[in-house]
Amino acid sequence: MRTVVLVLVGALVGFVVMYATLTYQIDFNFLTIAFQVNVALACLTVILLLYIGFSILQMRRKAIENVSKDEEDELDIWLYKKFSDTNLVVIATIVIGIVSTAIALITNQPTWLELVSTVSATIAFALSIGVSSMINRFYPDRNLPSVSEKDYAKKLLAASDEGERHVMLEGLYRSFNTLNGTLILALLVLIVYSIVTDVSQLFAIVLIGAVLVAANAQYFLLIRNKS
Repeated sequence: MRTVVLVLVGALVGFVVMYATLTYQIDFNFLTIAFQVNVALACLTVILLLYIGFSILQMRRKAIENVSKDEEDELDIWLYKKFSDTNLVVIATIVIGIVSTAIALITNQPTWLELVSTVSATIAFALSIGVSSMINRFYPDRNLPSVSEKDYAKKLLAASDEGERHVMLEGLYRSFNTLNGTLILALLVLIVYSIVTDVSQLFAIVLIGAVLVAANAQYFLLIRNKS
């Protein structure tokens, strides 16, 4: 019942927002602030990269500390939370870096800004691999797979205990549902934007639709074949 109510409320809010958007003409020119936005995103990316580097140093130092058995559990909890937080920041940095690079290239920003945006995004990609591989430093006694290994996801699940698998699968399922909802919302926004501004977003609409179909097909076909 709660889910039905939430869906109805979401549909009502979506209808009101779309109707209001269609009622008013959108004539904002992003090019007038593209440089300022690009600089802000590039600076934010650099700040996040510094935070990631500092977090990696913190985790490496903590991982080799000699602690008592009473403090070992607290250290494990700290490392786990810090590792999760750092991974989240890494993903955010990659996305912001890509957006910053896209703005710089599409709106023909100065060369130095294009380079800063591109290099920052590349460094974020490299750090994502480094951060993911740090889990082996925390638990050297466990047979955890390397990020570069084939079938990494399957091996990681096999090496995890029941509680860890439950947490990971619950998180993945929630992310899957969130992704479905946000992509459908993005489709609606792009459709409304195309109608209001007469600027076709058909390529993006088709691309997002294809991603939605592919992701759901992979998920449901996997469940079907396992039954």
